[in-house]
This record gives sequence, structure tokens and C-alpha cells, in this order.
Amino acid sequence: MSDHLNTESKKRKFWLKPAVWLSATFFCIFLWGSAFPAVKTGYQFFQIDNTASDAVPSLLLFAGLRFSLAGLFTVLFTAMTEKIRPIPNTRRQWLDAATLAIPQTIFQYGLFFVGLANTSGAAGSIMSGASSFISVILASLIFIDERLDLTKILGCIIGFSGIVILNLKTAGSLGFNWRGDGLMLLSAIATAIGAVISKPLAERNHPRLLSGWNFILGGLALISLGLSFGGSLEPLDYRAWLILTYLSFLSSTAFALWTTMVKYHSVSKLSVFKSLIPVVGTVGSGIVLGENILQIRLLIALVLVVAGIGIVNYNRQINIKVETKT
Repeated sequence: MSDHLNTESKKRKFWLKPAVWLSATFFCIFLWGSAFPAVKTGYQFFQIDNTASDAVPSLLLFAGLRFSLAGLFTVLFTAMTEKIRPIPNTRRQWLDAATLAIPQTIFQYGLFFVGLANTSGAAGSIMSGASSFISVILASLIFIDERLDLTKILGCIIGFSGIVILNLKTAGSLGFNWRGDGLMLLSAIATAIGAVISKPLAERNHPRLLSGWNFILGGLALISLGLSFGGSLEPLDYRAWLILTYLSFLSSTAFALWTTMVKYHSVSKLSVFKSLIPVVGTVGSGIVLGENILQIRLLIALVLVVAGIGIVNYNRQINIKVETKT
């Protein structure tokens, strides 16, 4: 028992180091941001036509393959590096993984893959970025230690304003459509719900195994839905499999890191950093997909987003000291 407590204490001390959790956070942000152009590129390489009758089930099949593979990567890596049993030991662990899979894989990414196919990378970025601030609000309603004070409110307003400005286009060109922008917004809500419920689940489960089985179970559900309704994939060439592998890698790596950090840090403190994902996603969409990006607005958005993060985390050092003592 004492060895276990000592090991856990060392892990907590490690993940509370600013250099560690900030580096891990920004790495996750880069990976998640790159998913926008990568997923849309995957549509091309797997020849998914969003106007075809089988578009939705094919998109669900693509999403399911991505996350099943990501879950497999996560579980195998964890088992090999930590020399632990990769299969959940109890019914409670299976239930926790399945519970998290519902909002965080099935709904979040089922809606995400269909929505992103019907909107631009930039427009999709603003909708998914909303999850950062929804998480802060939900956390304040559920967790006693996640109070929504004036500082967080101000930071959320400023940060979200930056995301809005980043995605503003010429008048009339950013029309809201439910199949695209609407589904991306619903995906953002599912993301926020998943972020909040993952905290208590991560505290009683191995974080990476929880992520892995969440992906596997959710991915298998999406594959079943896609195949049941006639979905199919037609890889253009080897690049289709390369992009699928990259998407699986970024999911397994980012979520494993994030779930681990959620165990040692507050949801609101971490989630607001996700407001940077639209920045990476929009820049990536401009570079990879050739979408038009206004540099002046990008710079203004970056200043507002960074300012919002700074304001929300004004008392970060005080919070870290409190967490270290507990």
C-alpha cells in the first residue's frame, strides 16, 4: 500500500510541474487542431462524397475505424510500457469505459465527422472551440471546486470573442446550416459533457486504459452503425491509410495525455486551453486545404485568445500550490 501511495505521489508531483503539463497541453492542442485539415483530407483519399446517399454511414464508418485503431494503439502501448493487464478487470471498469464512449466518441465524433463534411475547416473550428467554454460552465454546475467566478467569465468572453473574430468572413458568407455548423455545435456540446464526466471516471480508472477502451467501444459502435446503413470506403491509394494512421495516432496520444492531466488538474483550467484549437485548425486548413485566411484577423484572434487564457489562469500558481498540498 505504501509503495502504491508513494508512486501516486510521484506521479502527481510530476504532472503538476508547469513545464510538464503546459508542454503536454500545447502538444495536445496541436494534434487536435491538425485533425480538421487531416479529416477533410481523409474524405478525399477515401472518396467520400458528402452529397451521396450513403455519405452519412460512410462518414460514421471512417470515424469508427479511426477510433477503434486509436483505442487499440492506446491499450497496447499502455500494456507494454507499464506491464499491466490491458483488459478491464471489473464490470465497473467496463461500464465506465462504455459510459465515457457515449458522449466522447459516439456522439462527439459521429456528429463531428458528418458536420465537418458539410462545412469549412474554419467554420468547423469555431463550433468545436465552443466546447472549451461550455466545459467551464458545466464544471461549475457539477463540481464544488470548479466555481465560475468573474475572472473565468471574463476570460471565456474574451477568448470566445477571439474565436469568433478568427472565423469571421465577408458579409453573408458564414451562413449557419444545421447539417454542417449545427452538427459541429452539437459535437462541441458532447465534447464538453465528455470532458466533465471524464474527471470522476479517470480518478477511479487507469486514465490511458480508460481512453483506449472508450475509443474501442465507441469506434465499434460507429462501425456497426456505418455498416448497418450501407456505408463503405474506397481508398484512393496508400495515402488514405497513412492519413487514417495519423488520425488514430493523434487521437490515442492526445486523449491519453489529456485524460491523465484531468486526473491532476481542474477541468476548467485545462479546457480553456482548447480555445487554441481553432487557431491551429484554421491555419492548418489554410495551408493544407487552401482555405482563405485573413492574417490581420488571425493576429487579432490570437491576441484575444491568449488574453482570455491568461485571465482565466490568473491564479494558476495559487491553484497549483493548493492542489499539491491536497
